[in-house]
Amino acid sequence: MKYLLSIFFLLFIIQNLHSQKESDTVSFIPNSDLSVSPVRVQGNDISIDGKLNEPEWKKAVKLSNFSQVEPGENVRPSVETDAYMFYNESGLYVAFICHEQEIKNLRKTFTERDEAYNDDWVGVFIDTYFEGKQAYELIVNPYGIQADLMWTAPGDEDENYDIIWNSAAEIYKDRWIVEIEIPFKSIRFPDRSEQSWNFHLFRNRPREVREQISWAPISRDAPSLYTNPGKLRGLKGIRGGKNVEVLPYVLGSQNGYKSDYGNADSEFINEKVKGEAGVNVKYGITSNLTADATVNPDFSQIESDAAQIDVNNTFALFYPEKRPFFIEGSNIFLSPMRNIYTRSINNPLFAAKLSGKVGKFDIGFISAYDQKSPFIIPFTEYSDYLATDRKSISNILRLKYSIFDDDSYLGFIFTDREVNKETNNFVDIDGYNRVAGFDGVLRFWEQYLFTFQWSRFFSREINYPEYKNSSKFNNEKYTAALDGEYFAGNGTVVKLNRSARHWNFEISYDDISPLGRRDNGFISNNDIRRLETWQGYYLYPEGKFVDRIEPSAYGMLRHTYNGIIMEQFAQATLWMRFINQISASASFYFVNNENFSGKFLEGVRRFTLNLNANSFDWLTGGFFVAVGKAIVRDLENPRVGHLNDIEIWGMVKPIDRITLDNSWVYYELSEYYGGPKIYAGYIFRNKSNVQITQNLSARIIFQFDSFDKNFYVDPLISFKLNPFTTFYIGSSSGFSDLETSEPGKSRYVLSQKQYYLKLQYLWRI
Repeated sequence: MKYLLSIFFLLFIIQNLHSQKESDTVSFIPNSDLSVSPVRVQGNDISIDGKLNEPEWKKAVKLSNFSQVEPGENVRPSVETDAYMFYNESGLYVAFICHEQEIKNLRKTFTERDEAYNDDWVGVFIDTYFEGKQAYELIVNPYGIQADLMWTAPGDEDENYDIIWNSAAEIYKDRWIVEIEIPFKSIRFPDRSEQSWNFHLFRNRPREVREQISWAPISRDAPSLYTNPGKLRGLKGIRGGKNVEVLPYVLGSQNGYKSDYGNADSEFINEKVKGEAGVNVKYGITSNLTADATVNPDFSQIESDAAQIDVNNTFALFYPEKRPFFIEGSNIFLSPMRNIYTRSINNPLFAAKLSGKVGKFDIGFISAYDQKSPFIIPFTEYSDYLATDRKSISNILRLKYSIFDDDSYLGFIFTDREVNKETNNFVDIDGYNRVAGFDGVLRFWEQYLFTFQWSRFFSREINYPEYKNSSKFNNEKYTAALDGEYFAGNGTVVKLNRSARHWNFEISYDDISPLGRRDNGFISNNDIRRLETWQGYYLYPEGKFVDRIEPSAYGMLRHTYNGIIMEQFAQATLWMRFINQISASASFYFVNNENFSGKFLEGVRRFTLNLNANSFDWLTGGFFVAVGKAIVRDLENPRVGHLNDIEIWGMVKPIDRITLDNSWVYYELSEYYGGPKIYAGYIFRNKSNVQITQNLSARIIFQFDSFDKNFYVDPLISFKLNPFTTFYIGSSSGFSDLETSEPGKSRYVLSQKQYYLKLQYLWRI
C-alpha cells in the first residue's frame, strides 16, 4: 500500500510542476442573475423540427454565457452555446444552438431511446416543486434521440423513468440545433396560479475530456445539483393533470419446453397459442396527484435481466425494477432501508396506485393482488429465495413531509402482505408480513446530511412444507422452516454525510434483528449490527494528463445481536481521471476478516483494478480485475481460497445505426494459488441493435452461462411511437446441456422456447 501512495504523491507533484492553466485574454464572468421569466405566447401551432423558423422563437428569452463546470469549475467553455425559452398554455418550449469548431468530431448515435448518454447531448433539467428533492432530466442528442431520467436527492438518477415529450434536432456545418416541447400534462407541478421552478440547461461535449457546460454556474462545494440552480419564474395560468390515459394491450404467445428437463432425449412439448389482454388506466386527479389502475397487466420483461454470477454467494440477488406501472412515482417509495421492493409483487391480476404531492406531503400508495408470490427468507449468513403459486394481497403506504426548502423531510412507511392458503379463495389468509416505521433526512450547514430510519417488522409465517430447512435461529427459539410461527423484529439506519469540494465522508450505522423480515421489501440477511465509514479527499490538478484525483478509505465492522464479530474490513482506493475520457481506480483490501459458519477466517486480502475508457466515438469500454484471497462460502467447510474475478465490457459502433454491446464476466475460485479449482466459469452477453428509423429497431441478445451450461437467443423487432405506444414481435430460445439416455453423455438441445407478439396503444383523453 505504501508504494501505491508513493506513486500517487509523485504523480501529483509532477502533474502540478508541469501544469498549464489556460487563461483567456479577457476574463470570464459566469452568470450571476439566475432568475428567468419566459414569455408566454398565444397559439399552439409550433412544429418541432429543429429549425426554429416559427415567429414565436423571435419572442423567446435568450440564455447565453454558459460556463464549463467540468473539468473546469465555472470557466469559459471551449465552444459557445445559446438557448431560447418560451411557453404557451400547453407546454414549455426550449431550444439550443450548439456552436462547433469541428462538426466532424460531433459524437452522435442513431439508436434507441435512452441509449445515447455517451454522445454529445443537451438537457433540460426541471425541479417543478422548487425543493431540490426531485427533477425531470430530459436529454436530446444531435439526431434528436431522447433520453429521460428522474433525479432524486442527493444525486440518484432513475434511467427507467419515461414521460411523453417532443424533440427534434438538425446538424449544420458549424452548429447543431435542438428543439424541445415539454407538455404540461406530462409532468407534475403544484396547483398554483403562478409557478416557480428550479432548472438547469446542460450541454455534454465529449472530446479529449468530457466537457460539461451549464447555463447556471455550479460550485464544486455545492452538495447537490440544486443548491444554486436557475430559477424559472412567472409561468402563469398553466394547467396539468386531470387528463385520462388509457393503455390497453393484446399479447399472443406460444410456449414450448422439454417434458423432462433432465433428459435431452425427452419429448419437446409445444403448447397451444395463447392470447391475453389487459389495460392500464391513469387519471390525473390534480396537476401533481395521479391515480393508476391496471387489470391483468403484462409484466413480462421485453429485455431479460442480465445474468448475475451466484456461485460462492449465499444471499438473494437484487434486480432493478423495469416495469412501467411501478416506475411512475417510484422516487416517493424510496427510503434508507429497502422496505419497498416492487419486484416482490411478481404476477398481479390487478393493481392500483396513487402517487403525487398534496401540499408539503408526498403520497404513495400501492395495492396489488399477486397470483404467484415470491419469498426471500433471510438468516445471518444466507438467504433463500422461493417462487410459489400462493396468492397474496399487498398494500403499501408511503408518506413524506417536506420540512425545509431543500431535500429535508420526515417520512412514514407501512407495508402489509397477506398470503393465502393453497386455495383459490380471494381471501383465505395463511400468513402475513407487516412493516411500519418512520424515517427522515435533515440537511444542515448546507454540506451535511443526516439520515435515519427505524422500522418494526411483524411476521406470521405461512405453512409451506415444500421448504425444507431443519435449522433454527434467534438462539434456537424458532425453526427456519415455514411452519406458521409468529415473531417481530426491528431495523435501524443512521447516516451522516458531508459533500464538499475536497473532504467528503459518510459515517453510518445499521442493524436488523434476527427476527427482521420484509416480504414487500428486499433483505439479503439479518442479525446484523454494522458500523461503516468512508472518507475521501478530492484534488483537481489542472494538468495535461490528469484532472481529478480522489484517494479514499473505507472501513466496516459487523457483528451479531449476540455480540459475535462477523466481519472486519478496511480498504484503500485511489481513483484518477485522465484526458481522453479515461478513468482508473485501484483498491487494496488490507483488512478482511470474516466469521463464516463458525470459523473466523483472517487475512483475506486482495487487490482490484478498474478502468473505463470513452476515448473513441466508435468504441467504449473497460474492465475490472480482482485478484487475491477470498472466502469459500461452504457452510460445511468454510475456508480461504484464491480468487480471480475478471469483467470486460465494451460497445462497438461500426456505423451510427448499429451498436454491439458486449460483456464477459469470468469467476474462478481455487483452493490456493494455482491449486484445484472450486468454481470456474464465465457469462458472455451480447446485445446487437440496428436502428432502422427513429421508431423502428431490431435487436438480438445472445447470452451464454458456462456455470449452468445454457445459452439464450432473444431476437426482437420493435416499433415505438413513444415509450408507451409500442409493437413488439420476438422470441426467446433457451438451449441447455442435458444428459441423454446414454449414461455419462450429454448434449446441447433446445430446452425452452417462446414466440410472442404484443401491441399496446396509449390514448390521452
